[in-house]
Amino acid sequence: MADFYFNGQKFDHELVAAISSRLDSVGVPNILWDNYLLTVYGVPTIVDSIAFVIPDKLLTVAYSALLNTGFLPCALGTGCIYSSMRYRPTPSSHLHITEERVVSLYQKSQTLLIFPDFDEILHDAGNPYIMHASDSQLPSACPGRGAGRFPSSLYPVRIPTAIKYCEAVIHLLCRDRGSAHESYWIVLLTYIMEYVDGTSIFNEEALAQPYQRLYHAIKHGDLKMYLILDEIRYELMGLTNDPAAEK
Repeated sequence: MADFYFNGQKFDHELVAAISSRLDSVGVPNILWDNYLLTVYGVPTIVDSIAFVIPDKLLTVAYSALLNTGFLPCALGTGCIYSSMRYRPTPSSHLHITEERVVSLYQKSQTLLIFPDFDEILHDAGNPYIMHASDSQLPSACPGRGAGRFPSSLYPVRIPTAIKYCEAVIHLLCRDRGSAHESYWIVLLTYIMEYVDGTSIFNEEALAQPYQRLYHAIKHGDLKMYLILDEIRYELMGLTNDPAAEK
């Protein structure tokens, strides 16, 4: 699908696979992200974009490749919701599929902070960080749930494993503590708890510490959840254990 050109194809798994293939063809490793990823995990969420995480230095290459593939540059400026998101992080760049739907590009430093460099993991079949969107462990499409796994006949799209995705979200929650994005990361964690936890792709016990500690506290409504969050934030961000020292 490296020769793919967009001319109004359906917004579905096949389009996602074609975009991933196109990025790979120009040397841009990519991992599926955002709400489309959640639907693959089985989360019934609204999907208005196809988003990928890419290496920071390849943003311009990725944008140019997608522009040359037929996706449209944004003509809405600051009036486009994808240019100035408040409730969730704004992508580094985006192109339009339609006026309401986009292809979004997020740099790795924005999102998958805890992941090794892509070159280290994308070609290692045994690594714990990524899996293919067609993996049989993923759920199939089901009414009331997400779109589920991809057909194995499509180009192999890479996604974070659910465990490493959860750890990445917790890390981002710690990073964005006190910001407008804090509640967004908590919402993503509640999606995992409600729809992914207990399935074949997610077991709370597989989470590394200190991520597991905070996940458990949120899951069980621990009244000390925010205290635990702050303690873990200081640990992960390399800050002092004394909150007052930050002020």
